[in-house]
Amino acid sequence: MSEHKIELTGWKAIVVVVVLLGVVGLRLVTFSDKKNDNALMRQIELQLTTDYFPNDVEKLKAVYETGDTDEMERMAESITSTKLNVESVEASYPLFDFSTPKKVVIKVKYSLNDASGTREKGTNYYLFQHGSLFNTWRYKYKTGVVSYYLNFL
Repeated sequence: MSEHKIELTGWKAIVVVVVLLGVVGLRLVTFSDKKNDNALMRQIELQLTTDYFPNDVEKLKAVYETGDTDEMERMAESITSTKLNVESVEASYPLFDFSTPKKVVIKVKYSLNDASGTREKGTNYYLFQHGSLFNTWRYKYKTGVVSYYLNFL
């Protein structure tokens, strides 16, 4: 088996570092704020609601089975008073993809606020397909932080 050894010294190392810094800098510059995109915000609110509503129903069922009426009342009050607050929405467009539709990773910071205060805060990453014509957004699946920062293709 042959081994390949790469040595980066002198001007070659400087070129590699400059290229890497350029790619990282370009990646950071391409993140964009999408909080004012109404079509995307509707899709995000729908997705967050469908992520958390079933959990609330399951919690309410569990409390109902215990028979504790005070706890049931408190849980129902918490569920009905919960408001979704989307704090920020940032998009990571693919760096080297010039076609349409694009697979865009969306970073969403949100909080669920109920009558007693903030119930939950979190950050979710979603992959959406974005069509430039008519500004259409289609949810694909939930993804992670790595795909947000490494969305090159």
